[in-house]
Amino acid sequence: MELYRFEVVAEEKVIPVIIVAENEEKAFRAVEVELEKYFLRLPVITDITLYEKKRIHKSAGYVIYEQENISI
Repeated sequence: MELYRFEVVAEEKVIPVIIVAENEEKAFRAVEVELEKYFLRLPVITDITLYEKKRIHKSAGYVIYEQENISI
């Protein structure tokens, strides 16, 4: 399993999304599913970028620092 960090650009905002999945294909699908669950009305998504990928060991995580995000 791997830990994926995505950045989704939707309506001129960057939304960080963290996913655990077996491979990249499943991770990208999971991003869409999680966005649908989170938002009452799904925003218009213009880009989904895989920002970082880590193999999960006993522990794994990400620090999401606002200035790291891609700029629009």
